[in-house]
Amino acid sequence: MFFSACKSLVIGLALSASTVLAQSSSHSLVSRRLTEYLMPVATQTHEFAHVPNSNFVLLTQISDSNLIKIELDATTEEPIAYHSFPMGKNSTTSMLHGVWPSTIYPGMMWLSLQGENKLLLVDPGKKLSTAPIIKKTINIPAPGNGPHCVFEIGNRVWAGLKVASEQNGNYYVFSADIHNAKDYILYPALNSPVFIKEEPSTGLIYVTQDNDSSILRINTTSGETNQMPIPPSVGNNAVGMISATGPLSGVWFTLAGNATGGTGTFGHIGASGTMEFFTLKHPLLGTNAGLLHIADASTAAGPALWLLSTSLLSTDSPDALIRVTFDASMKSVADEEYISMLTQNAMVHRILPLKKTVLVSELHTFTLAQLTYKNTVAGKWLPAEAVTDDTVYTQAS
Repeated sequence: MFFSACKSLVIGLALSASTVLAQSSSHSLVSRRLTEYLMPVATQTHEFAHVPNSNFVLLTQISDSNLIKIELDATTEEPIAYHSFPMGKNSTTSMLHGVWPSTIYPGMMWLSLQGENKLLLVDPGKKLSTAPIIKKTINIPAPGNGPHCVFEIGNRVWAGLKVASEQNGNYYVFSADIHNAKDYILYPALNSPVFIKEEPSTGLIYVTQDNDSSILRINTTSGETNQMPIPPSVGNNAVGMISATGPLSGVWFTLAGNATGGTGTFGHIGASGTMEFFTLKHPLLGTNAGLLHIADASTAAGPALWLLSTSLLSTDSPDALIRVTFDASMKSVADEEYISMLTQNAMVHRILPLKKTVLVSELHTFTLAQLTYKNTVAGKWLPAEAVTDDTVYTQAS
């Protein structure tokens, strides 16, 4: 009896050791998932923004002037439902365009009605089915015309006016005191102002102007404005722009290219006011990328940027989400990670990083795409770099 018990114990220990060995040699699956979510049918799915301290994202559809309220799962951030709300007087002419969260009015969101020449401050509501309530309306004064993106900087609301003035044919950037819209300024611009951001260390305002391939600099203290043309040798059509602090401090912008394609180039303006340019290196996806939008992708591991290559201006440019990191000096790109969008020629439009995932809007396909990593993080996906166009991929260092 004693011998049998000892034998059973030895066998049990051996089995346990084998199980531990098997477990120690197993690995969790690493995945990078890209999922597309259909939105209501529209020809121009446009801007989107997260409603702070909520599980909602607001998406504008300019072609039918509808605001799409999207509910996200509180844990996974997966879109789980949406509700569509008409905004403006007329579905075909109001042209709901920009959307941006307000800081001065927590929980409220700024919208722009391009066709009605108005900015709206709305309460999006606490429930998915709750219709947005307009809290404030700001009319764009003549000769301004056609608000594009809308932003809140300090105590002022800003909008690039993308439509030529009916009075004089010129373009303008609009700025008004949030509490007193009669305190406004129209800054002369080129065709046509899009993104408006503040350089954090100097307080200077920078504006991308896509059709004239130049960046407008505004000194709000003196009222002085200057144009900063994009050198044709590096690319053209500055569009996306963000303001960043920390290691990325300054404003960063993208060059979208034109009908012949892009050059995979993006730029930076710091406290000195000079433009620095960075170019992607991948021979198939990077060097011809038309970079339309940009977002901060920094983590505890260091500074990084999300870049969005689009087919909007040229089908020679891929629809892809790209993450770049930098060398220690922040003077050159160190690593590039490419995620080709599931649907090509979708004319991807904007990037929205959330806490765990990244959302991408697709202008041409009324689709929202979501990038999710599992058991890995952005920048660690393998293979990481191609040695040549036709050889094997090397493992990331």
